[in-house]
Amino acid sequence: MYSEVLSDLLQSHNYYRARHSAPPLTIDQRLNQIAQKYAEHLAATGKWEHSGDKLGNEPLGENLYMEWDSRGNVPVSGRVAAKAWYDEIDLYSFKHPKYSEATGHFTQMIWKASQKMGVGVTLSDDGRVVYIVTDYYPTGNITNPGYFAKNVLPARR
Repeated sequence: MYSEVLSDLLQSHNYYRARHSAPPLTIDQRLNQIAQKYAEHLAATGKWEHSGDKLGNEPLGENLYMEWDSRGNVPVSGRVAAKAWYDEIDLYSFKHPKYSEATGHFTQMIWKASQKMGVGVTLSDDGRVVYIVTDYYPTGNITNPGYFAKNVLPARR
């Protein structure tokens, strides 16, 4: 399950990033370990909040995804998670580029300066919930003046 989700997430990210003139991401094993540990924490605690994890002293960008199925047969798909994050594009204004909680997954996903990603995936003990964590380095969604205009580019036609 893990390697398929990781592969689908990387492929999907790089497809969407290419549409927005952002270079492809590469998988980083250290980031995978950090993301996996946090996915397991989410499953163990049932809490739903960002980790605040860092790589050394530097903050990581992070996207979280959760899906639930009452029958205990939850589908696990990196493509579905990536599409859910990317679909926030409909709420983003390229004419007024800035951070918004409504579009933060999308903007982190295509943030041009991010170079590496790590993925964590786990199921709850009862198999009803899947947790997917994707960490990014360097982090995106930096709110300094001009950063969004420089890093979140409109899709090429």
